[in-house]
Amino acid sequence: MKELSNTSIDYYILPNKIFCSVVGMWPIDEKSSTSSKIFAYFRLIVTVILYSSILVPQIWAVVVNWGNIQTVTEIGTALTSVGQVLYKVVYVTARREKARKLYNEMRCLWDSSDDPNEKKSYEQIAYWARTVTIIFFVCLLCNVTFFLTSAIINYLSNDNRHLPFIAWYGTDISASPKFEIVFFCQILISIGGISGVAGIDCSIMTVILHVAGQFKLIKTWMNKIGIEINREPIHLEKFEIDLFKCIRHHQRIIHVVDDINNLFTPILFMQLLTSGIEICLTGYGMLDNGAAIIDMLKFMCYFISMTVEILLFCWPSEILVHESEEVGHVIYFNLPWYKLSPIHRRHLCLMIIRAQRYCSITALTFKALSIQTLTSVFNTAASYFTLLRQMQQDQISTNT
Repeated sequence: MKELSNTSIDYYILPNKIFCSVVGMWPIDEKSSTSSKIFAYFRLIVTVILYSSILVPQIWAVVVNWGNIQTVTEIGTALTSVGQVLYKVVYVTARREKARKLYNEMRCLWDSSDDPNEKKSYEQIAYWARTVTIIFFVCLLCNVTFFLTSAIINYLSNDNRHLPFIAWYGTDISASPKFEIVFFCQILISIGGISGVAGIDCSIMTVILHVAGQFKLIKTWMNKIGIEINREPIHLEKFEIDLFKCIRHHQRIIHVVDDINNLFTPILFMQLLTSGIEICLTGYGMLDNGAAIIDMLKFMCYFISMTVEILLFCWPSEILVHESEEVGHVIYFNLPWYKLSPIHRRHLCLMIIRAQRYCSITALTFKALSIQTLTSVFNTAASYFTLLRQMQQDQISTNT
């Protein structure tokens, strides 16, 4: 495999490409061969089947164990995650053409500048996206490892066969070789599952951060224009070319943000809506007095991963808001607009006014995602947790 240069966009999105390709979600190049396209669609179909093969048995397991709150909460943690990733896969597949256009636009934006020094303004933020993608996948891999270890320890210590993820298949699978087959299948499904979660979620994060990097590029351009204006005499023709390049690029980035919201808003809304349930169930599992140490560690690792998953959307949106607002500040403070003609000052004024309406990522009822959104999710989770505790107390009172 040819080594990628760290100045190429392919270097920074390589982890996203690998994880999405595992589940057949990476945009297919129109120049790809027919066999490559068929194989990608085959992986996608297999992925949906595998996710469904764990989702449906877990739903049945919830129905069968409905009276046991402890078991239902443990099932609910994995069930919610599987439901999330299945929804994301189906949704992105349905809007595959929109996703491909956004991907191509992101690649075009990467080549907005040929100057290595100017490129550094967005290469750094792209490096953050690459690093966080790898870290998040490692977190998810630790989750699977803890669930697997918990099942093995439970089997060795209690001689009680326990699957990594509780599910009901309509028959007794505790005998060999049924148990081993289902155990192995759940491991494969979980690996495919974390690839899908990391691929889709981190790709959304990467797109947002790359767009935020383009606002940093505009600020770099504006700073250079300010330096050139302070040099006498002003080269009017070159100044106008640079200025209108900034204005057009700013308008282009705003349209890209609108496309991101149009494509990903349903995913973000679903994620934030169900994350409160996930955190609630995971917190209940951690605080359950009857849970073994390995189970507490399992739920603790799961809790950390779910928190990181929410941050994947809130943190980039916070950066996007900050960088889009900073464009107006840079124009006003770093560019000597008072030396320009009225027509040029008018253009800059309009650009400042537009920058005051900062760009942000929304999720329906969540107006603009930010770090504060994380607080809202945890407040929701706390409300669910209080309700769950009350149900547990009522159940204990009824039994006694």
